[in-house]
Amino acid sequence: MNLIEMTNYLALIINITNIVVHLILLLFLIDLARADSYNKIARVLKIILYPFLLILNIYYKRVNIGLLFAALLVNGLTWYFLLPGFSLGTIINNAFIQTVGFLIGILKFVIIAGVVLSWLYSFGARFYNSLTSLIQELYESTVSIFRNVIPPAGGFDLSPLVAIFVLQLAERVLTILKDYMG
Repeated sequence: MNLIEMTNYLALIINITNIVVHLILLLFLIDLARADSYNKIARVLKIILYPFLLILNIYYKRVNIGLLFAALLVNGLTWYFLLPGFSLGTIINNAFIQTVGFLIGILKFVIIAGVVLSWLYSFGARFYNSLTSLIQELYESTVSIFRNVIPPAGGFDLSPLVAIFVLQLAERVLTILKDYMG
């Protein structure tokens, strides 16, 4: 196997594990938001991730932290097999930082998609399906945290802007930690 084939093989492994981690974290957010469990997308995710749900079905105060463990485990194993010379502490730190970064990215996407959907709905567009209802449920549960702190003023809801700002700040802190530990 030459160097190009090896690089392509490693890139394929990294992409597959990143997709799996994103799906696990999306299912964690769906479970955390207590979104409709009969939603088609949520059911498909539960079918795809059934082995993780079967093994790591750990609840703490009605939150499935087993899904977070599964995401950390997949990331940690990926880092362990791709970087065999690094210490266990470095691998755990990198897996944790990457998992939290993925979670922040998913939340930012949900907020932006929720804002766009609310604009489309306010202009009269009517298209409801499993994806849009799931995005709306995740969006409302994410933004409601900030809506309790900053209520809508004059018909404008600034909570998505504050949520994006807080997530950007958290992402920047993660980048600084990664550079510091790196």
